[in-house]
Amino acid sequence: MAYEQLKERIKESPVSLVLSHYISLNKRGANLEAICPFHSDTKPSLKVNDAKGMYKCFACGAGGDAITFVMGYKKLEFVEALKEISGILGLPFEDHKEKKKNPKIEMAFRVLSASVKIFKKVASQTPKPYADFIERRKLSQESVEKWQIGYAPGHNSLFHYLDTIKGSDGNEARAVAKEIGLIRYNDSRNSHYDFYRDRIMFPIHDHSGQVRGYSSRAVLPDQNPKYLNSGESFIFDKGSILFGYYFGKNSIRQSDQLIIVEGNMDVIMMHQFGFLQTVGTMGTALSDHSIRLISNMTKNVYLGMDSDAAGKKAMLRINAQLLGHGILPKYINFAPNKDPDEFLVNHGRLALLEKIEKAPIYLDVLIQELYPEKIQENTDLKLDILHKIFDLVSPLKEHLSATERIVGAAKTLGLRSDPGTILESYKEFLSLQKEKTPLREEKPSLMVIEEEIDQKAQQAQDLHNQVRSQVSLPPSKSERLFVREILCHPEFLTHLMIDEFLATIGHDEVKRLIQWLAKIYFEIDDAEYVSIVQNELHYGNYTKEIVDIGTEALFHFGTKYNDKVIKKMLKDYLKMLMMERLKLRRTELVQQQKTSSTQEEVNFILGEISKLDREMLNLKNSVP
Repeated sequence: MAYEQLKERIKESPVSLVLSHYISLNKRGANLEAICPFHSDTKPSLKVNDAKGMYKCFACGAGGDAITFVMGYKKLEFVEALKEISGILGLPFEDHKEKKKNPKIEMAFRVLSASVKIFKKVASQTPKPYADFIERRKLSQESVEKWQIGYAPGHNSLFHYLDTIKGSDGNEARAVAKEIGLIRYNDSRNSHYDFYRDRIMFPIHDHSGQVRGYSSRAVLPDQNPKYLNSGESFIFDKGSILFGYYFGKNSIRQSDQLIIVEGNMDVIMMHQFGFLQTVGTMGTALSDHSIRLISNMTKNVYLGMDSDAAGKKAMLRINAQLLGHGILPKYINFAPNKDPDEFLVNHGRLALLEKIEKAPIYLDVLIQELYPEKIQENTDLKLDILHKIFDLVSPLKEHLSATERIVGAAKTLGLRSDPGTILESYKEFLSLQKEKTPLREEKPSLMVIEEEIDQKAQQAQDLHNQVRSQVSLPPSKSERLFVREILCHPEFLTHLMIDEFLATIGHDEVKRLIQWLAKIYFEIDDAEYVSIVQNELHYGNYTKEIVDIGTEALFHFGTKYNDKVIKKMLKDYLKMLMMERLKLRRTELVQQQKTSSTQEEVNFILGEISKLDREMLNLKNSVP
């Protein structure tokens, strides 16, 4: 992946996950704290806030995101820091120097984009099978547009359209479309045809929003199979994708919660009802890549698979995988409804909210299901049940979450052995299980290098370092206070007379930062604010002092002032900045007076100083 894309993937992970690899973090209130490694710290001065994705030392001023921490702590350049963090988080990394765009992948993306347009265009003409499906499944128009749901017609529209794709002579686009499974070749007729015909088309987006393949559903009688999905190819690795993650990642971060369901329609309906923290599996298990992604995002995972046998089997596998990473998922039981889609249509959002709130830990549900209605006085039967419980909790190894449940289960079963003996038996079970488990190599991801080197990001970082190394005048006290306040409380911009304030600010970087903020603030959501401003601070060629001021402000971002307070504070800041500007001008005139060569020049400067003194007196006495 390109550097910018990798940087965003790193920002999706808790910053504490990276920092804890280098320093010891301790919980304190809503934040984590540590001894700052960037100065001779004697008490925990460094605060870490995962919700905002940043750290800040309130003694030396160091602060930023995971990337800037590693750059400073390990004395690494930008790309080297990305590589280091990729190793910690288990993300793929390639050195992009001298790499160019892969033309085959670029063509695949163009072909997929064209197919999305065609399927949406056909759907907009509302063919009856498509319209009936949308109405029957109660899909809103907003959902249809969000997920780009389309319809593949019964003729070869896509194949004929391939000739028009930019950068292709037709043969190239057809070859790629055939390789990724969009078209097929009929030997007997010596002709190509569209693989998907008369089907509802659900594009599958990767975690950055790029369409990689399709899941399709039959809508005509006797049409088989019911579901027909893209096969794995050089462009599509289903193990690396969670369906819906691209649309839900911000909600997962904000809610610190993730719901895993089984089918595409389940994900779409969950989002339609406001459960944006929902993703779907692309199979009956999760890949190691997906497990790492989930564990980096949240530990609060809910399993909401279908109520049938296949759904329960999938939940067992995924539960074991998550337990292996220290996550104890909870269980949402939709019975007697088949799946979350059916439950929501029948019972609504509030009923599901209640189920989520009361959801039990799935491991406890599975253990409870092993107990018979009446426990017989048969030691062999009891031991057999206990060994099944050993198997259920074994992914947790010797974690307290496992041993407490084992001891509790032995007590519930009425076994007379002491807890120590029970746990020794469990350790023997783990040892035997380890001997039986063959070593497996993790399947490599098929997501290959997709874009050229993100030269802009690297050049920006180089320039950023160059600017920081240069000596420059610091912002004044009033400018520091004002820029800190406006970054912490951007709601000031709703009342700010921008030109009036900029006229009083002399520091170019402060002026540039405020102009940039005024331009983008009304175009972004509050949930994105910290991340976007932090990115501008660290990669926008600002000096260290400006970055430190901004980082401290972002750390305290969240509370808002009312309109009355904002108007009063803006008047105070304007007065403060104007007074400072006048004082600076007076100091400059005094220095000029000392070096003046004629009495006439001295008299003129004294007159100007006198005017400034009157202005400052009037400003001081003015009512704010």
